[in-house]
Amino acid sequence: MSPDVLSVVLRALSFVALLQAAGIALFMRLFQPFLILAQRDIRQLGMWSAAIALPLLIAQYLLEPARMAGDFSGLLDLSLQRINLASLAAVTLGVRVTGVVLILAGLSRAGHAAGVLGLGGAALVAASFALMGHTAVHAERSWLAPALIIHVLIGAFWFGAIPGLYLVTLREAAELAARAVAAFSKIAIWVVPALAVAGALMALVLIRRLAVFREPYGWLLLVKVMGFALLMGFAAANRLRLGPAVVRGATRSFRRSLAAEYILIAGVLAATATMTSLYSPEP
Repeated sequence: MSPDVLSVVLRALSFVALLQAAGIALFMRLFQPFLILAQRDIRQLGMWSAAIALPLLIAQYLLEPARMAGDFSGLLDLSLQRINLASLAAVTLGVRVTGVVLILAGLSRAGHAAGVLGLGGAALVAASFALMGHTAVHAERSWLAPALIIHVLIGAFWFGAIPGLYLVTLREAAELAARAVAAFSKIAIWVVPALAVAGALMALVLIRRLAVFREPYGWLLLVKVMGFALLMGFAAANRLRLGPAVVRGATRSFRRSLAAEYILIAGVLAATATMTSLYSPEP
């Protein structure tokens, strides 16, 4: 396995763990009134996600000198290690690790202060994505960066809400679970379009030539778009048919739909990791 391939794998896994932890922190803060029996399990899942994200993030960062060298001998090259230490990758790692620590602190206890810590951690995680990559060096960075942060924050909330709602429908009484699902639908109807708009605006600015869609970057972008379209189909079914049925205790189909959404989002994150690690929209 080459350093590039290993880096993509680590990046994809870190995206899943990192955004799930951030999303669960957001979910816990917004849905606290609906969490009685499920609260402990959701907190533990968020903490495990954050704990898993830490070594993945560090391993991905330490692998960068090997990517610079083109083989694993770069891991022992002190000059490349110094370049890595002075790079934006080091700054990004520091911000992400700080965010993860705040999420862990927020999820390890209850109360208003803990919720604020979790929110702060999730915000830092989202902000870290604007510190490096195409957006960080683009001439239109002043508004591309906020669009990316919004995109990541909403995506994290959606991703973290999926296991949260799954556990709510598994642990809580049918009436309380139905109220939680309805509350999520009311939020989603506003934030999901914002997710799409932010993503579309970034694509319009970053992609200046149609030829990119004949290249790996464009193919992966289309995979993301198709994944989002499928997610919208599942979200519509949940809102119109499966979600309202939860009040009658019909939760199995709803949970199957949530599982499908989770797999789709994880696939989109894997595509994103590959895009941002190996390819560029520029010629």
